[in-house]
Amino acid sequence: MSIQICGWRAFGALAMVLLPAAPAPAWHEEADHLEAKDEGEGEGREESWQIEQRQLWFEQTHALRTVPDAARLRAQAAESLKAERRAKDPQLARAGEVWQPVGPSSMTMNSWTMGKVSGRLNAIAPVPGNEDTVYVGAAAGGVWKTTDAGASWTPVFDNVGTLPIGAVTLDPNDANAVWVGTGDKNAGGCAEYFGLGVFLSEDAGATWNARNGAGATAMPLSIVNAVAVQPTDSNVILAGGAGTCGATGTLSGAGVFRSTDRGLTWTRVLSTNVEDILFVPGTNTVYAGLIGSGVSKSTDGGATWTSVSTGLNASGSRLRLALSPSDPNTLYALTGSNTNVSRLHQTVNGGTSWTQKNAAACEGQCSYNLTLAVHPTDPSTVLVGTIRHHRATDAGATLTPMTSTWGKSQKVHQDTHVVRYSATNPNRFWVGTDGGLWRTDDGGVSYVNMNANLNITQFYDIAVHPADVNIVFGGAQDNGSSSRRTSLQWNLTFASGDGFMNAVDPTLPSRVFQTSYPSSNLPYIVRSEQDGSLDSFERMPTTGLTASASFPWVTPLAVAGNRLFTASNILYRTTTDGNAWTALSPNLGGAASVITPQLIGVMMPTYVGTAGGRIWSSADANAPTPVFANVTGDYPGGRVSDIAMDPTNAQRVFVTRAGFGASRLYRSTTGGTTWAAVGAGLPNVPANSVVIDPANTNRLFVATDVGVYESVDGGDNFTAYSAGMPLGLVVVDLEIDDDPHVLTAGSYSRGAWRIVLGASATNAPPTPDFDLAIDDRDIDVASTSLDFDGTVASYSWDFGDGSPAATTASASHTYAAYGSYTVRLTVTDDDGTGASYSRVARLRAPPVPLTNGVTVSGQSAAQNDELRYTLVVPPGATNLSFVTTGPANEDADLTVKLGEDIVCESAGATANETCTIAAPQPGTYLAIVLAYSPLTNQAITGSYTNTDLIFRNGFEQP
Repeated sequence: MSIQICGWRAFGALAMVLLPAAPAPAWHEEADHLEAKDEGEGEGREESWQIEQRQLWFEQTHALRTVPDAARLRAQAAESLKAERRAKDPQLARAGEVWQPVGPSSMTMNSWTMGKVSGRLNAIAPVPGNEDTVYVGAAAGGVWKTTDAGASWTPVFDNVGTLPIGAVTLDPNDANAVWVGTGDKNAGGCAEYFGLGVFLSEDAGATWNARNGAGATAMPLSIVNAVAVQPTDSNVILAGGAGTCGATGTLSGAGVFRSTDRGLTWTRVLSTNVEDILFVPGTNTVYAGLIGSGVSKSTDGGATWTSVSTGLNASGSRLRLALSPSDPNTLYALTGSNTNVSRLHQTVNGGTSWTQKNAAACEGQCSYNLTLAVHPTDPSTVLVGTIRHHRATDAGATLTPMTSTWGKSQKVHQDTHVVRYSATNPNRFWVGTDGGLWRTDDGGVSYVNMNANLNITQFYDIAVHPADVNIVFGGAQDNGSSSRRTSLQWNLTFASGDGFMNAVDPTLPSRVFQTSYPSSNLPYIVRSEQDGSLDSFERMPTTGLTASASFPWVTPLAVAGNRLFTASNILYRTTTDGNAWTALSPNLGGAASVITPQLIGVMMPTYVGTAGGRIWSSADANAPTPVFANVTGDYPGGRVSDIAMDPTNAQRVFVTRAGFGASRLYRSTTGGTTWAAVGAGLPNVPANSVVIDPANTNRLFVATDVGVYESVDGGDNFTAYSAGMPLGLVVVDLEIDDDPHVLTAGSYSRGAWRIVLGASATNAPPTPDFDLAIDDRDIDVASTSLDFDGTVASYSWDFGDGSPAATTASASHTYAAYGSYTVRLTVTDDDGTGASYSRVARLRAPPVPLTNGVTVSGQSAAQNDELRYTLVVPPGATNLSFVTTGPANEDADLTVKLGEDIVCESAGATANETCTIAAPQPGTYLAIVLAYSPLTNQAITGSYTNTDLIFRNGFEQP
């Protein structure tokens, strides 16, 4: 069924469609902000803007365009850390100081058809003959293996020293031999400086060895997109990719390399970037898709090559290649560019000539999400993955999407990076996207969610609840913002593309702040008054802020007391419940990178660091007119990535520097008038965060691009403090609590981690949490609460309708009427300390039947509730239309479904929406009106033209 796009904005609180004339987007990469329908759409920030900004952010925050050989320096740091951890990790284990992951081991998407999501995948490798065993390569999270078809996963690459993966290939002669190419092509340029070349496991992922040669016979690629093993000789290996972030701070050296001794030595055989290298099964014939150039073919295992590109338009920044397993003379080439030009070509004669089959084979983001695969027995059936995955049965001429546009009914997450057919079951294929992994066993009718415990989240920032270390909030690349309470599985909190900064009001912890993409040169800060739960966030007003391009991609956000701060090249303040901002500082001389306020007594000393390496401070940022002074002093420059202030002495402060060379940590004991380079033992990679242990202010922790380090002498010397973490984990944020005494870390590849530093001085409150299931007017609730240092002793349920409380761990309740009810659980631990948590139960009344052409008016709904209507459309009807109207100051969105398919969405800025389907299929249509704002007097009309059966053929009856 075709999808008619009737407008643009979110489906519910999360999904998005694009303007009618444009391809359907994913929820993160391609729109300004999916809640920001009125603020930024006119700025020309189309789908590639976020991808570009993300790349620039990483390069700038790691000084990758100004430092020679950043990749080499990081590789050396990872190797040194490996050696240090061999000695240090056992000591930490004996002391009980070992990091434990706290998720997200996938993230819930509420009732969405696609189920749980994890993160971006670049590679899928099922084991031939045993497809319950699958390897996947994550864009930033390493290699994972399942032996139970995705019910559970195990990371198998955590001791190598890098986690971005570009390729996973099984030796066709030995399924226990697994080749991995490291690096992520979609990070872009030198934003991907983590790759360490090619690795081989000969024991099904248990151990790994680098196979990159040395000296003149080295394979120098750090971004490896493809590894291929010759079917007739497993000693012959081909590896290709985008090159290395080199001595000039730019990416160079792309090409294809060949080894005849299983990776011990290598020879360059092609000098063009390649994404796919494909051997014809059982032969020495191999094809390579050369980006911007075309396809080359070798019949001697890659030793010599001939261009086979006649008729192939290979222009663009991407070229994917797929080979038909049943007809090795049939191949497909899919090209893409950042201008969203994409072409699909086919050859049926082994590359002698190519025919263009489709001139518009990509629906958007064609330089980001692009992949294809050919059916195992039918060479005319091809899967093409762009934003969604599509299938063609006519050699690519007609591409049909296999899932709906972004919304609750979507079966698979969008932004598709890899599709893979089963070698033996033509109805089975796997789809890897920005949201993880799905498999179908019935040709795409239904899908199995395989995300289970995949933890491959890339956090920009985390925040920990000030009274409960179990509650953590995070903003992630591709996966918006989320939180966890008692489970390794996190829950979506705020739907945006990338989620960024997070903060919790220490004076009222039910008040939570999160951020997303700047819009119209203003920050996008949202606030929840309900513990950060989904659908509870609203954008904060920008009154008092001056629009500026200096508001960074990752806009700084900080809270102390009841004051909230943000900054461009000027620092701003508001109260945590405020709706207007006040400028506090002079021009900071550049965009702020970090804000560190701290309440000490009645004063609020505050430091601000900038991307250009300046440091400012105020003795009291809570004063009516604070005075800020430039205290950069003799700090040598370089981006200030973090600032930590002694909790009792604002004059003692530490600064981390995001760069290479010089020191990565500086200390001042004079409030910044002088700075001393400290931090001996820290690796020569960017330092991203620093915290001071409030229980012992001479104990510091620093997060770096390879792991966490500890100092016990006030910052002078550091040793590795990463026991339990994957080697080389990029840790971007640290948060520390004194009671309970816990250190929490956020990583840009593997979610959040924590370590208990010591016994708590007082009893920690319990963490209430519960599952909620709704069936008509009946609900079932079950506590999942836990206690950090004891047990939960009692329960009390308030169902929000005045009924008596239930006091068991699980309970059922029937409401007298449909509506929204706040269910509140209060738990008490074995020391008598209590805590509460609430969730909203939305009991939706059965849909109201509509009569053709009859308006139903006077409808009302609370914000985020839905009004639902049905209309039965007979065979032969035409011009089906649903029209909603409402008061000028209200806002409703309209979605129309037939069965599980969304056939139209309309999401403008008012309560007036229209969906029209010119040639509807017969059936019962469901119209869903989402209350984007509270609705007080909404009306809806459903109508169609009913063909007159008597006169449709003149006066002849049928």
